[in-house]
Amino acid sequence: MKRILQSGIVIAAGVLGIAAATSHADQNVTSNRKKFDLREAILRRFLKENHSPVENFAGVFVAEADAHGLDWRLLPSLALIETGAGKQARGNNLFGWANGKTHFANIGEAIHKVASSLAEGRSYRNKDILAKLRAYNRNQGYPGRVTDVMGRITSLAVAPAGE
Repeated sequence: MKRILQSGIVIAAGVLGIAAATSHADQNVTSNRKKFDLREAILRRFLKENHSPVENFAGVFVAEADAHGLDWRLLPSLALIETGAGKQARGNNLFGWANGKTHFANIGEAIHKVASSLAEGRSYRNKDILAKLRAYNRNQGYPGRVTDVMGRITSLAVAPAGE
């Protein structure tokens, strides 16, 4: 009798284990993965087409822009205007920050620092994008140059690859 009772407990435990495993199998494991962000793909394409050495940082540009409430096209546009999207960057300074005199430990730090400064820095806080650009570079044509690049990035969203 004792032996039958023990085997019954083992069987019950096995059934419960199978039920628990089945309930986990029904969960959508892909929901835990990072969702595809079309902006990142567009930006990666833009950087690749411009032969940028920072193409692999497309996701960082988007994430930092989101974290700081900036237009996702602003930082890569600044980088393209200032250093050819990193081709002429010195000291990881993609943005010509502080007249190109600032050195950053790495590209991620540069993107973070410039994003946070454009969002919260005294010269930029509470300004729209054109006012931020006028503060960034006093050259009269500068805001138009940057917004033109931003428009080029946007156009990739509707243009088929290879055009």
